[in-house]
Formats: sequence, structure tokens, C-alpha cells
Amino acid sequence: MLSVWLIISSMLYSLRLSNGGSFPKPLTAREERARDHVFGPEDLVILGAPVYAGRLPQLEGGIFERLRGDGTPAVFNVSYGNRAFEDALLEEQDICQAHGFHGIAAGAWIAPHTFSGRIGFGRPDGADLEKVREFAAGVRALLERPDWRTCRLTVPGDRPYRPARRVEVHPAGDESCTRCMACVSRCPAGAIPPESPRSTDTGRCISCLACVKSCPAGARALFPRWGRGWRGGCCPPAGNRSCITEGETMIKTVFRPLRYGGL
Repeated sequence: MLSVWLIISSMLYSLRLSNGGSFPKPLTAREERARDHVFGPEDLVILGAPVYAGRLPQLEGGIFERLRGDGTPAVFNVSYGNRAFEDALLEEQDICQAHGFHGIAAGAWIAPHTFSGRIGFGRPDGADLEKVREFAAGVRALLERPDWRTCRLTVPGDRPYRPARRVEVHPAGDESCTRCMACVSRCPAGAIPPESPRSTDTGRCISCLACVKSCPAGARALFPRWGRGWRGGCCPPAGNRSCITEGETMIKTVFRPLRYGGL
């Protein structure tokens, strides 16, 4: 019987499960990413990460680099905002297999886009969840085969990977900030200084908007000067046409809605 580990980095939360029990320390939290975590051949590790511009999030130290396997079966997953996942799934596979994991299955799943409430709205939907169930059943069936360790996984993507690209827009807080520090604890990049939670270290920020979505006071936004009612999207609300550089081009050509269920 394999012990099952679920390691998911969503930039909003992380979770570790084993044999149905939960553990309080997320393995992809900042402090845990600095430590080695070792898994054996009798474990099954299910990993997940969001896609940022066709790549894994470019966090200092990476997300999965301190995980160590020993011929450990692994299932690779990425979520993306209904555009394309490009090289992210391959990058995840390469990192983990270089560290001793044996990939047996992979999936790419649609979620709402970080910068727009309209792109990927309502996803995952019922059809997506049915694909997830089919995928899980396929993984289980594979593991019940006596020869599953001989399988060789191939996923889409290119080497070398597409260049990592940062979105040069960053959230900031306004005067309604209560200094509750929720944004400080949620930020996966350590980009919000505790002594000044309204500010953002733009050199560290990866524009994941975890701080915006976790702020109970609604004090953080990408463009606070455009009013507290706007908390996401590549461009400001209708009527505010001083859009960020290339913002409209991005929304029209880069973030085209596509539909993709899973591998």
C-alpha cells in the first residue's frame, strides 16, 4: 500500500496529505522550501503548481527543488488561466525527476486567470471535475499494474524552456490597511515587509495577487489609485484608459481564452 502525499502550491495555499490525514506545515511555504523533504519508493507524491507566463513561478529557491525522492512515483499537475501551460508541466517533471521521482502521470487543469475575473470564469466546472475523476481513476488503474514502474512519461513542452517573464505590475496597500499581516503571511515570495505592509518589494513580487485575495479589509490592489472597487484584471476599469504599458495588447493577444481539460 502506497502512502499518498499531495503537495500543491497555488500561491494562495499549500496542503500536505498522507493516508487521509492533514499536516499543518505546507511543504511549499517559504520556510519549508528551505528544507529538504525526503520520500521513499512506497510513497506516491502528487504535485501541483500554477503556471505563470508558460513557466513555473520563478520564486527564489524554487518550489520543488528541496523535495527528494528515491524512485518515488509522482503525478505532476499544473493549473493555468485558460490560455496555455506551455513549458510549465515539462519544467515540473524535469525538476522532480532530477531529484529522484518517477513520473507516472501528468495533468493540466484550467482555473480562473489571476489577472481577469472573466478569463476562466467558473472553472473548474462540472466537465472539468469529471476529467479529474477520470484522471484519478486512470492513475489508480496504472498503479494496480505489476509493471507500472517501467512506464515512461512524456509531457508537452519545449527545451530550452520559454524565457521566464515577469509581469511588471505589483499590488500595493492603501490607507484602509489594518496591519493584520494576512498579506505578509500569504505572500509566497516574501515581498511584503512586516514593518510596512502597505508596500511591496517589486524585486521579489511575482504578481500572484495572493495578498489581494487574502486581505480581509480589501486594502490591497494592483492599482490602488483607480479605486478600491477594482482588484484584478490586466487593465483598469472601463473609463480609466491610462492602461499599463502593453496592457491591452496582453489581454487581446496573450490571454486568449482556450479550453483544455487535462492530459
